[in-house]
Amino acid sequence: MRTAVDKRLALDEDVRLAPNDWSSVEVRLLECSETSFRATCDVTLRLHAPVTLEVPGIGPRRAYVAWRRNGEFVAKFEDPIDLDRATFMSLKQEVVLARLLSERARAHAAGREADERALRAQIRIGLPVRRGDVQP
Repeated sequence: MRTAVDKRLALDEDVRLAPNDWSSVEVRLLECSETSFRATCDVTLRLHAPVTLEVPGIGPRRAYVAWRRNGEFVAKFEDPIDLDRATFMSLKQEVVLARLLSERARAHAAGREADERALRAQIRIGLPVRRGDVQP
């Protein structure tokens, strides 16, 4: 899902996903790039199944489920999207940080060391840094 040039937005936004031609469900979008997205949902999706994500500001975009585990899934867009056209809600840094901390705790509890290291790196980037004189 990740490439060296893939710009990735950390999100926490509810959007609509159509897992088939006759229904749609609400999913929580956690990350989005021009080529893929990661989300959580209560619906069991089959690997390689086609889905349609309603991307705010862009419209419906076809994707294929590439990975799934414990209610989370990753899907790759059939055609890349223009993230600059997307109108995702702006998030406070604290919301994203709280979600990353929760994901890291679950990865630690499950013994997924590589996932935990990757999440720890993302958390470090999101931590506020204070410079100057700080009293203990």
